[in-house]
Amino acid sequence: MPTICFVCDYNACRSQMGEALGRVLLPEQFAVCSAGLYPGTVNTLTTEVMQEIGVDLSSQTSKTLEAVPMDRMDCVVVLAEPALEPCKAHGAKQIVYWPFSDPLRAPGDDAAVKDAVRQVRDTLHERILTLPTLMEP
Repeated sequence: MPTICFVCDYNACRSQMGEALGRVLLPEQFAVCSAGLYPGTVNTLTTEVMQEIGVDLSSQTSKTLEAVPMDRMDCVVVLAEPALEPCKAHGAKQIVYWPFSDPLRAPGDDAAVKDAVRQVRDTLHERILTLPTLMEP
């Protein structure tokens, strides 16, 4: 079974959404996980935005790169520029680079930040559907 890991800075938003959407959209085809350079906790706004589309993040936890066997991942999807070189250094077999600005740092109030998280969520949804065609055999 092919393995995919979504990686960003904090494993609190972008990579958590990638993991959850990967599990929903590719459930029988792939084993999916996520990690971050500086993990903390899954962000509350991220959880709320995913619940809007019926995806529950409550069982997901934030993980370090070291907690995931990066060298055994078939594909690592890098969602933040700072994570690119560390993923290469951890021996990822294939890297797909889909960088997003951190939506949690979007300017404005909570409503504006939530909209930024939704935009990343929706783009990830579209891209994850194409991921099987991008993966090397």
